[in-house]
Amino acid sequence: MSDDNVAELLPRLPPAPIVAHLSPHLRRQDGYVESQYRNFRVRSAYQPIYSFAHNRPVGFEGLARAWNERGEAVSPGTLLSADRSSEGIVFLDRLLRALHLANFNGPPYDAAWLFLNVSPEVVIHGRAYGPFFREALKAAGVEPQRVVVEITEADSQDENALEDATRYYRDLGCLVAIDDFGAGHSNFNRIWRLHPDIVKLDRAMIARAAQDPAARRGLIGIAGLLHEVGALVLAEGVETEEEAVVSLHAEVDLLQGYLFGRPYVGAAPPLLDPVRFDALRATLARTTRNEEAEFQALLRPHLEKFDRAAECLAGGSTLADAVAELLATRGVVRCYLLDALGAQKCENLTSPVTARRHDLRHDPLGSGIGANWMHRHYFRRAMSSIGRSQISRPYLSLTDPQMCITLSRAVAKGTDLEVLCCDLEYPLSRPS
Repeated sequence: MSDDNVAELLPRLPPAPIVAHLSPHLRRQDGYVESQYRNFRVRSAYQPIYSFAHNRPVGFEGLARAWNERGEAVSPGTLLSADRSSEGIVFLDRLLRALHLANFNGPPYDAAWLFLNVSPEVVIHGRAYGPFFREALKAAGVEPQRVVVEITEADSQDENALEDATRYYRDLGCLVAIDDFGAGHSNFNRIWRLHPDIVKLDRAMIARAAQDPAARRGLIGIAGLLHEVGALVLAEGVETEEEAVVSLHAEVDLLQGYLFGRPYVGAAPPLLDPVRFDALRATLARTTRNEEAEFQALLRPHLEKFDRAAECLAGGSTLADAVAELLATRGVVRCYLLDALGAQKCENLTSPVTARRHDLRHDPLGSGIGANWMHRHYFRRAMSSIGRSQISRPYLSLTDPQMCITLSRAVAKGTDLEVLCCDLEYPLSRPS
């Protein structure tokens, strides 16, 4: 190992206190900067983060790989647990960030983000140990806008300190990411307070969505909400094509995981894989097409009967007569009628099947008399497209605890408008 110290490796590094603390721990070996920390040899590993839209990596997460004095690989947890004092945690965190910054130069990193994990301990208490990151960025010659600081959600009791630390990194010019969202102590309150640039969805959420339709719908909703608050969404831990497809169905922006590239030490392996991305696009297109075709095939008979019911209602039939055919159809839950302000005009007309298996848990919400549904998307869409049947997205029925979709249509009755609604079981079943 050479005798190059940190002052020579990073010539723009200001003198104290950083050089004094880190200089004995950073050396150049085989063209790369590595660290000697206690009994561990530590090197940088980078895992690519891809934009599916751009077919290429747009960022790399800096990770530590360590070996003991016998040359045996040790887990990151072993390295991190070497000194659990507050001072030790802050020192190692800074050492690793300096290490990853020192190695982040040249192809393929020139036009990419560097994702750096920051310990929750450092986020909350790091400033008590003096300034570091601004000087470290200058020393490494890395522009702050190319750095994404990852803050792992922890059960911190000091939300104000967390917010201040986030503001500090953003004021430096860095981007801020919330890591592992959806696991542990995740909550949307921190999203509102921290306004992250990127939110990394926890692997467990992605894996569950690939197996569970309800979790998949939840993933779509969460990604959509994060987009609406102004964050890019990154799916991490993507290991299978199924997980990639459900992530893309949810319109995530960035992808990270073994399917696209494992963390590597040293020179970057080939990173561009157009065949994999072409195959993913083909799978995504095929599954989307098949799911839509299946949905439309199941929906069509219901929709045809619903359209007939709406026409009968417009022609002067009573609600009961207009929807009699619908209520006798498998998969139909109930029909009801709203006025032009969203108020329900009469009690729900429930299908015989639904009536027989009535679930008592939502009984306080069962009666439709006096209810007003003007806030529901199916009512608003019907009123904005009078005379055209609308199909809602899946949602949990307020009237009884089951998933449903609602068909709705605004119907002219003389000078008045009424909105006919029909709830269908979801997932859809084939009408008998």
